[in-house]
Amino acid sequence: MPYTASPLFIKGARVWNPDGDIHLPAVRDVLVAGTDIVSVTAPEESAIPPGAEVIDGRGKLLLPGFVNAHYHSYDALQKGLLEDMPFDVWALHSQPAYFGTRSKAELRARTLVGAIECLKHGITTVQDMSTLVPQDEEVLDTILAAYEEVGLRVVFSIAVRDQAALDIAPFLPADMPADVAALIAGSARDPVADLAFVEAQLRRLPATSRRHWALSASGPQRASRQLLEGVADLAARHRLPLTTHVYESKAQTAKAREIYGEQGGSMIRYMDEVGLLHGRTTIAHGVWLLPDEIDILAERGAGVAHNPISNLKLKNGIAPIRRLKAAGVNLALGCDNCSCSDCQSMFQAMKMFCLLASGTDPDPVGLHAADAIAAATLGGAYALKLENVVGAIVPGMRADLVLVDLTDIAFLPLNSVARQLVFSETGRAVQTVIVDGRVVLRGGKLTTLDEAAFAGELAEVMEAFHVDFAAAAVRNAPAIPYLLAATHRLAGQDVGLDRYLPGLHAG
Repeated sequence: MPYTASPLFIKGARVWNPDGDIHLPAVRDVLVAGTDIVSVTAPEESAIPPGAEVIDGRGKLLLPGFVNAHYHSYDALQKGLLEDMPFDVWALHSQPAYFGTRSKAELRARTLVGAIECLKHGITTVQDMSTLVPQDEEVLDTILAAYEEVGLRVVFSIAVRDQAALDIAPFLPADMPADVAALIAGSARDPVADLAFVEAQLRRLPATSRRHWALSASGPQRASRQLLEGVADLAARHRLPLTTHVYESKAQTAKAREIYGEQGGSMIRYMDEVGLLHGRTTIAHGVWLLPDEIDILAERGAGVAHNPISNLKLKNGIAPIRRLKAAGVNLALGCDNCSCSDCQSMFQAMKMFCLLASGTDPDPVGLHAADAIAAATLGGAYALKLENVVGAIVPGMRADLVLVDLTDIAFLPLNSVARQLVFSETGRAVQTVIVDGRVVLRGGKLTTLDEAAFAGELAEVMEAFHVDFAAAAVRNAPAIPYLLAATHRLAGQDVGLDRYLPGLHAG
C-alpha cells in the first residue's frame, strides 16, 4: 500500500538541480504529500501546511535518491570473501546455481543486508536481476517481502538462461577430468517453462507503489534464440524495461565472435535481430563494445548500465564511456554484486565513472562530476523506464529524496557541491532518506527495521553460510587451474579491440 502520513516540509536545503548552479545549488523549501513532491519553492514564497512534519534542511543538500541500475542480491552475504579472481573463476564461487536451495532466513537476510546498504548510501531504487534457486514462488515471495519490509524501491527481474556453460567454456583445455568438466558445465533449463514462470509472476504480483518489474535474459550467449525471442515478446506485451549482461568480459566477446558468425561476430547485431534492442533495453557493462556497435545502441535508443567497480575487480577492462556519451547513449550506474564490488555505494561508482575516463586519456575527456550524478539519478531512472517517476526533484515526481550533511568534512570548505559529492563524499554524510514519501532513514538509522535485531539474525545465518561456502570452495578448487589456463589462452585471442590499459597489464 502507498505510505500515507502527514505532509513533509523540508525547509531550507540546497536543492540539487542539474540545470541550475551545480556548485552552490539554490536554497529551496520542498513540500511532500503522500508519495509525491508537491512543490519546490524559494523560502520567501513558502508556507508550512498545517500538520506537516518539518525536516530541517539548513546546512544540507537535498538530492534525488540514487538509482542503482544493475545489482544482484543473491550473493550479498559474500561481501569480502572473494579477491583477485578472473571473471569465470569468480562466477564458479558466486553464482547461486552452485549453492543450491537456501533457507528462508538466508534469503531474507541477504536481501535485507544489500537493501540496507543501498539506503545508507542514498540509493532509493535498485534493479535486482535475481537468479532464483529454485525457481519457485516461495523464493520470490521471500525476497520481495524483504524489500517491502525495509522500504527500498525495487525494479525486480527474474534472470533466465537455458544454457549453463560458463562464458569461457570454448577456451577450456581439452584434457579436463570428467568431474571437473561436469562441475563447470552446470545443467541446461527448459526455456518454455522458464518463460511461463516469469509471465505467471507478472500476472500474480502486479506492480505496486515501490515494486516494479523488468525482464532479464542473463546474457544473449547464455540463452537459446527461443528464450531470447520469448523475453523480447514478454517485454513488448507488458511494456517492461529489459536488461541483460552484454560484453562484460573478454571471454564473452570472444565467444560472440565464434557463435554469431552470421551477424559478423556481433552480440549487438544478434540482439537486434531477435528483437532485444530498443528504447526499453539497457545492457549491463558493455565493456567490449566496438565503435559501430555503440552507434547501433544509439540508433535503437538502448542504454548502458556502467559498473566500474566490478569491471575492475573481475579484471574485465574499462568500458568506453567517453565514446558512449559522445554517441548519445543513455548512461546509468550500477554497483553490481556484493561479491565483486563489496559495497553498494553510488559514491564509489560516481568517482570511478570520472576517474577511469581520465586514466585512459591525457587530454580533457568531458566527463565531469555532474555527468556522474546524472548517470546515478536520471540516467538510472531512464534505464528502468522510471524517468517520469524518480530521478529529479520536481513537482509531480515521487518523493525519493536524500539529505546530505554539508557540514561534514567532505564538504568543508564548500567550493562545489557537484565535485565534492563525487570526489570527496563517501556516504558518511547521508543523514535522511525518503522513499515514496516515507522517511526510511533518519539520522543515519533505519526507521523501518530494528538494526540490532537484524544483526543478530544475520549472525545466525552466517554460521551455516560460512560452512557451505567453505565446502563450495573445496569443491571448486580442482577446476581453478583449468579456468586459469583458459584465461591465459584467451589473453592471446584477437577480438578486434583491447579494453585493458595499454602497456600496463604486461608488467
